[in-house]
Amino acid sequence: MRYLPLDEITEDMCLARPIFAGDGRVLLSNGVKLTKAYLARLKDMGYENLYVYRAGEELNDFTTPVSDQTMREAIQGVKEAFSKATQRQQLNIRNVNQIVGYIMDEILANPTVLYNLMDIKNHDNYYYHHSVNVCIISTLIAKEMGLARDKVKDLSTGALLHDLGMVCVDPRILELPRKLTEEEMVAVREHTNFGFQLLRSERDLSILVAHTAYQHHERMDGSGYPKGLVGDKIHLFGKIVAVADSYETMTSGRVYRKAMWSHEAIRQLRESAPEKYDPEVVAAMERSIASYPVGSVVVLNTHEEAVVVDVNAKKITIQFSSGPRVNALLDLEPDSEIKIEERLS
Repeated sequence: MRYLPLDEITEDMCLARPIFAGDGRVLLSNGVKLTKAYLARLKDMGYENLYVYRAGEELNDFTTPVSDQTMREAIQGVKEAFSKATQRQQLNIRNVNQIVGYIMDEILANPTVLYNLMDIKNHDNYYYHHSVNVCIISTLIAKEMGLARDKVKDLSTGALLHDLGMVCVDPRILELPRKLTEEEMVAVREHTNFGFQLLRSERDLSILVAHTAYQHHERMDGSGYPKGLVGDKIHLFGKIVAVADSYETMTSGRVYRKAMWSHEAIRQLRESAPEKYDPEVVAAMERSIASYPVGSVVVLNTHEEAVVVDVNAKKITIQFSSGPRVNALLDLEPDSEIKIEERLS
């Protein structure tokens, strides 16, 4: 299985990971042969990369932080929450709690699981996918930091709903296919205030959920918003979601900005701590996210190429795609002589 740009995908390839629509429905399922018509349609819809494999190629099993079913239900739940917030209706807190419970149960049950896949999303479903991914990453960080389950629940809920205030921002601004002007950014930054007001009115949610949404753009040096809080004035939940949100944003391509690879985003966050991000949170994130996710095509220090077929907290499993060991599997551990030198796709 490889994670490839659409322009590099050929008609002898099949889809290896499902594509979810904005409402959580499966747009295309695993195993679908990617014809020219499918690829052209996906390109028109704004998709840039897909997980693929060649017909007849054996797919290796690997562990993901949450199941496809949980991912689908979570996307549906976020879409419903955004819809209700748009209409100023009370959220379905029971459904939100159920989704957060599923995500927590699956992540906390697996001590070595990492965030090990790049997401497949386009403009139409961006905020729904983004919200779920930020929740998953935040939950992994909280697990790594040893937070108690009740605290993880409030954090995960705040992470899932951290961008709810976007429903109050002029949608014409959010749909602009370019970098925003300073005036437009001022309008977008209001989403933290809007989200706080929407969530604090929910009687069945902890006030910490609202504060998580309120503070996820604060930065350690006071350069963030909406309050310009400094250091310990920012709640731990705000610090965690700030890191998760920044990582997910960095690794997501937009029309006006190329996506970073995972290892590049991790390095940038590390270099930005402690000025922008809490170093302890960034360190926990580094231990929670795969630098080279499943599907990465990489070059080794032996000059061979390989594909990452599995990764967890202890090792990376690669399958050689060039040289005398083609198709052979190898586990790379921290002290292995063979190391990854570069990611190609």
